[in-house]
Amino acid sequence: MTRDINLNKYLRSLYAFVPSLKRASDRALSVYMPARAEGFDARFYEIEFGKLRRRYKDRLDTLDREVMERGLLRLREHLAIVKPAGCPAMAGFADEPAGLLEVVKLPAETELRLQVGPLLLAPIERQLERFPPALIAVVDKEHAKLFAAVLDDIHPIAELDGQDVKHTRAGGTSAASNQRKADNRTRANLEKVVQRIQRQMQSGLYERLFVAGPEEARAELEHLLPEPLKQKLVGHLSASLDSRALQHELREQLQLAVKP
Repeated sequence: MTRDINLNKYLRSLYAFVPSLKRASDRALSVYMPARAEGFDARFYEIEFGKLRRRYKDRLDTLDREVMERGLLRLREHLAIVKPAGCPAMAGFADEPAGLLEVVKLPAETELRLQVGPLLLAPIERQLERFPPALIAVVDKEHAKLFAAVLDDIHPIAELDGQDVKHTRAGGTSAASNQRKADNRTRANLEKVVQRIQRQMQSGLYERLFVAGPEEARAELEHLLPEPLKQKLVGHLSASLDSRALQHELREQLQLAVKP
């Protein structure tokens, strides 16, 4: 019973960041297939779609075959746009009457599968159980960005700007006084970040918390975390706010952090 509750909780995270899945009817197409890690190549997916057609065409009735053919065509066209890469596998969902067309990148390999009917989510549930959704906080003394890590995707969810710390100029005061003011502003900024983290974690969408950023700011943030959040903190990432490809960097760092 506990396991079923946990899996439903994990699916809440999936639906939160891929809300179009909620629109699926009981006549949707679900496919699971490998992804080409080296970069998008249309020929690779033509081969995989061909395997699916050959494997399932005799298992489906006429109406289901029509759903399969139309759905695979739409997914193939969609893949040419989104060009997934760098992930071991992916799931595709298509339901034209419901306006559903989604590709979800997966962090681990999965069996080649196809189904016409209600969404086939069991393979995703298993991966969500293995790689629980995480909240990532990237901080420095003045700014912060929060990201959600769900399966093999990183979603930006919040950006916070605090008081100026690094360039504080208080004329006529001592260096010690300046330092105290800077420390107080840093603490106030990070307390706001902790409050935002707390609200996000209380949503029930995340099982894990990762923190990234310069060591001093990261350590202060962790010191300010209430005990329940400290228990959710499972690791550090080396990404920083000044990265030009922050989401990509976080994804790579997270893959290394959870690698068995």
